[in-house]
Amino acid sequence: MTDPELDQALTTALAEPPQRVRAVVLPDGRRFWLKRVERLSGRLRLQKGDPARAFAAEREGLRAVAAAGVPVAEVTAEGPDWVLMPDAGPTLPTVVRQSDVDEAGRLRAFAAAGRALGRLHWAGMAHGRPAVRDVCWDGREARFIDLERFRRARRAGFWQAADVVMFAQTAFTAWPGDPRWLDAALAAYAVSAPEGAMASVRRLAGWLAPVGWLATGLSALRPGSRELQAVGLTLGRLRR
Repeated sequence: MTDPELDQALTTALAEPPQRVRAVVLPDGRRFWLKRVERLSGRLRLQKGDPARAFAAEREGLRAVAAAGVPVAEVTAEGPDWVLMPDAGPTLPTVVRQSDVDEAGRLRAFAAAGRALGRLHWAGMAHGRPAVRDVCWDGREARFIDLERFRRARRAGFWQAADVVMFAQTAFTAWPGDPRWLDAALAAYAVSAPEGAMASVRRLAGWLAPVGWLATGLSALRPGSRELQAVGLTLGRLRR
């Protein structure tokens, strides 16, 4: 690197006890994120899978998505088991909470997220877990982060439809009574995605109907679970 301040801050951060994600803030206020291979115990490793494989998938995803011209977190520097990325702006849930962003600004952020997801799918890829917290907005671009489940995928195929289901599920979990943000994203996705993509989404939502019935039953046992309540909202919305 040719930035002495960043070089020093990175060296210091790499010398600290490893953690999955660490903020690296420079004296001039610039913020970066150092992401490393997660260290998991045996039980968590069984639950979450091989962290080295997830890190390799993310590294491949960052390169492939950037090469396709789709907005994604940039890579400033990298090593065998780490990548350093500049801050890409607040995540979508933070945008919704920001008092200095009006409704029009929030709608632009979600529309940009929908367009970006459509462009990603046109490029023959799937994010794997595009939760609303995994999309950042810098005022111009909606950028994807956390591509640990990235994969190559057939256009308008199962994994791309699953991306849309995941995005909608996390949106309804966060804002069960306010569909404005999700509607903006889905409208932009529909005109940006490959031909047949929305039909694939509707088809997958139909196949998942038994999951919705199960979630409804479990909600009676766990009435406070926003995730369970969001399942029915998601499948109902995506079947339209």
